[in-house]
Amino acid sequence: MRFSLLCLMFGVVLSWGMPAFAQANDTVQTSDRVRVAFINPGYGDRGFWKDVRDTMQVAADQFGFDLFVFDSNRDQKKMIDSAQSAFDMNPPADYIIAVNEHQQGSRIVLEAEKRSIPVIMLLNGLTKPQKENIAQVTGDMSGLIFTLTPDNERAGFEIAQSLIDGVRLSHTGGLPRTICLLSIAGDRHTPASLQRLEGLDLALKQFPVLNEKRRLVANWSFDEAYRQTAAWITGGQCLDAVWAANDDIALGAIAAIEQAGMTAGKDVFVGGLNWSEKGMQNVANGKMTMTHGGHFLAGAWVMVLLNDYIAGVEMLHDHPEISFRMEAINQGNLAHFERIFGTRDWKNIDFSQFSLEHQTSGRDYYFGVEGLAHALSKD
Repeated sequence: MRFSLLCLMFGVVLSWGMPAFAQANDTVQTSDRVRVAFINPGYGDRGFWKDVRDTMQVAADQFGFDLFVFDSNRDQKKMIDSAQSAFDMNPPADYIIAVNEHQQGSRIVLEAEKRSIPVIMLLNGLTKPQKENIAQVTGDMSGLIFTLTPDNERAGFEIAQSLIDGVRLSHTGGLPRTICLLSIAGDRHTPASLQRLEGLDLALKQFPVLNEKRRLVANWSFDEAYRQTAAWITGGQCLDAVWAANDDIALGAIAAIEQAGMTAGKDVFVGGLNWSEKGMQNVANGKMTMTHGGHFLAGAWVMVLLNDYIAGVEMLHDHPEISFRMEAINQGNLAHFERIFGTRDWKNIDFSQFSLEHQTSGRDYYFGVEGLAHALSKD
């Protein structure tokens, strides 16, 4: 059964087209090197998913893996085509790295199970209902060898918290009685989007000063966020702050705010996530309260984990779901993070130092931004 039939089983009505563009060579090879296919939901030449891809490639090279990347350009149909291209590799992939974008992970795991290809979920894990559905079909979850995800809920909370801090610092008399909040989510299905909203909801409960006037969905898009924010402002609605699920959304909102003659960081406060270059620039100039993130490093971390899984590190067999912290960049720590990560030259980092392959038992993985900063400080 081809992957397209599994899509119909799970209620996705999408027809097959030409395979998605991928920077991958799937011709027959005789190498004994481990072959890893990454089904990238985003763009390979820009933005967050380029950073994920770049860190993954550097670490794959260091561990001696052959990495094949299939870019989907933020298109749900292309993501299905990318998955099929990964399954059509000849020789086949030894491992597939997938992202549960729009909750398509179930279909990938099921098709991989039929082909006896182990799957790793990256950045967006399977939901509980998805796991239950897979277990009903396969009898267990053995085809999913481990999951690596960031703490999105905490990030969503801290973005909201930064908006309150921004308003507080701008008002000499302290906080106003209420902060009119426009919330713009990523999408309605991807776990990362939902988890960040859970963090926002916690902040709304903890900080009554935040008055969420409207919650919108921009599909991670600058353009949609711009249109939605512009429409909100044109309608004469109260607006003091914008909670944005990523930097593209934050930047789209800022463009609409400025188009309306207001000043981001003074009249309206905006917080985002992704550590994008433009996001960091807007933190520097005061237009954004923060850009949360650092999770693009998961591209490298997943190569570390795969190396250790192959080497038989027991922790990965006992704890198949691994989470790591993201960090917020604001004006107070921007210079520190720019010194460490500003060049984005990942080849200068030896990711093998994060492996537990040759370590004694009892150690945990020291992933995340601070772990990398600590490692770099020793060089």
